[in-house]
Amino acid sequence: MINKVTKSFWSLFLLLALYTQAGAGLERGLLWKIEGAAARPSYILGTMHSEDARIVNLAPAVKTVFEQADSFSAELNMQADNLLQASQQMFYTDETKLQSIIDRRLYQDSVQLLAEYGIPEMLVQKMKPWAAATTLSMPKSSSGLFLDLVLFMQAQAMGKKVYGLETIDEQLAVFENMPLKQQISMLRDAVREYDASQAMLVELLELYVQRDLEGIRVLSESYMQKGDVKVAAYFQKTVIDDRNRRMLQRMQPRLKEGNAFIAVGALHLSGEKGLLRLLERQGLRVSPVY
Repeated sequence: MINKVTKSFWSLFLLLALYTQAGAGLERGLLWKIEGAAARPSYILGTMHSEDARIVNLAPAVKTVFEQADSFSAELNMQADNLLQASQQMFYTDETKLQSIIDRRLYQDSVQLLAEYGIPEMLVQKMKPWAAATTLSMPKSSSGLFLDLVLFMQAQAMGKKVYGLETIDEQLAVFENMPLKQQISMLRDAVREYDASQAMLVELLELYVQRDLEGIRVLSESYMQKGDVKVAAYFQKTVIDDRNRRMLQRMQPRLKEGNAFIAVGALHLSGEKGLLRLLERQGLRVSPVY
């Protein structure tokens, strides 16, 4: 049963990335060439944590670059022990129960909605508020084989060197360090706006297929206006800005090696503080490939 929750963990950063702003000239494209760090260029792909065939089945231009790359870097090294740790940290390990820290109506609504994800109440009652909220903010999953994981597995099978730009502790700290009051507010928003968020994800998927980063920005801004502004501000700093700077630093060795293939959530690419703009400010050239 915990595997069902694990699937939602790897999709949660789709929600977290909905706070970026597009920068001029960088509004459209998913695969970008990075030149100027080594003799051979590297590439960065904006991903969406989805198992939709239109996303998982790479376009020919992307597939060619991926297959020819010497190394593969994702936001996280998706080894089995990291997956297990992610699942475990979504639950309280002491006597705390979810129903003891949120009101009865919110708990009952959460249990009902999470049942649709295959998560029984015996697990829901031990979930942390942020874990329940992020699960409800994602589409239901059948296989769990979203794009980032598929690429990671394929890179391993091809014998490529694989890297993670962050550690599991760094990613989970975003939630673990969030004040409980904000976690509960996040869960309340996820329950109240459940239908709207599911509809938004469908539209977001279509925009991704169209490679429309600016459209995604406009949609995400509109959606986030419905939630807690304090939670939005918290995520803007900790999930987008701070993580972009960290991932930029961590990818430097790969860029200097050249012929690296880097995959991060598409919404980390755009904006004045997005990775594409940060790469340009380092004097590198970025240009769309697909």
